[in-house]
Amino acid sequence: MMAGHNVADIVVMFKTLPTKEAVLALANKVSEELKSQEPSEEAVPPRKRTVQTTPRIVVTMLPNESGFEVTSGEAAVQCLITTIPPNLKKLEPELHLDGKMMNGRLAAIRHARWFEENGQHSSVKVLIRLLRDLRNRFDGMSPLTPWIIDLLAHFSVVNNPSRQPLPINQAFKRSIQMLAAGFFLPGSVGITDPCEQGTIRVHTIMTLEQQDQVCLTAQTLLRVLSHGGYKQILGMEGNASIATEMSVWEGVVVTPSDRAYEKPPEKKEGHDEEMDEELDGESS
Repeated sequence: MMAGHNVADIVVMFKTLPTKEAVLALANKVSEELKSQEPSEEAVPPRKRTVQTTPRIVVTMLPNESGFEVTSGEAAVQCLITTIPPNLKKLEPELHLDGKMMNGRLAAIRHARWFEENGQHSSVKVLIRLLRDLRNRFDGMSPLTPWIIDLLAHFSVVNNPSRQPLPINQAFKRSIQMLAAGFFLPGSVGITDPCEQGTIRVHTIMTLEQQDQVCLTAQTLLRVLSHGGYKQILGMEGNASIATEMSVWEGVVVTPSDRAYEKPPEKKEGHDEEMDEELDGESS
């Protein structure tokens, strides 16, 4: 929100089975409560009256009636609906909200609780803001989800040989070093999701192409950082072209890394059928 992204998400958990009618009823109730708290024109002194004293509050339903959004002026709050875990097995597609969607929102609650317990160190919070800024400015970092960034920031600050939280400057460089070294590539240990059962690596939600994209972008940014280009990486000077175009730093030429992963060509159905016919002919 400090960067101008004035949209917040709130997960609302139903104890009952969540129907679309129940979501609509909750949205209407919230709308009535908010409108009742709006100051009337009579309550505002004449000298302080303007064309519109306070932004108008608007409540709208989200797609598939899976929640609702409250907007006022330039800010918005999305109220996302889920239910208690035992109810997920009782859902009926014709009557209730999508179970997979609500399961994802339960995961968001677990993420928030985990961060509340483990992510309160100041270096972790600052590093999260820096990594999110990198993701927004450099396309190669866009595959990093907010949850991956939270875990990466916590790992960079806390998990180190000294077992003492690192200062923000060291933690920031360490996070880029790990990404550049292939921390989120296939076969890497990566980071185990602390909110899921079993051994689930958080980076496996990214495609192979996205994992390679994050790694090669981090390699280029690390070379720029190592030769004094921290202002460009932090967005204080220049633009995001340093990750995709050749640049010179203190007499050293930094060339962006090349892709290591090549997406295999898609097989055409007609071609596959011809190959099968040829093989059948040879076998006969």
